[in-house]
Amino acid sequence: VGMNASYLSVLFKKEVGISISEFIHREKVEEAKNLMTFTNHSLSEISTILNFHDQSHFTRVFKKISGVTPKQFYMNKFGDT
Repeated sequence: VGMNASYLSVLFKKEVGISISEFIHREKVEEAKNLMTFTNHSLSEISTILNFHDQSHFTRVFKKISGVTPKQFYMNKFGDT
């Protein structure tokens, strides 16, 4: 966008109310929920698709944003099937 990254970050937080990284994490968690709901991808595959460092990082971010782990989300949505 042709501006200093720090300045862009400040503007983004001022406009949106959260940091760019928090925004990206929230969007990734929403996409993870969609992938869990509408595809047969494993949690490991979803973690890779969404470009998390590893599945552990994915789980930590998911729980921080949604309040439950990805597995708990899946179990709440679909039960033991």
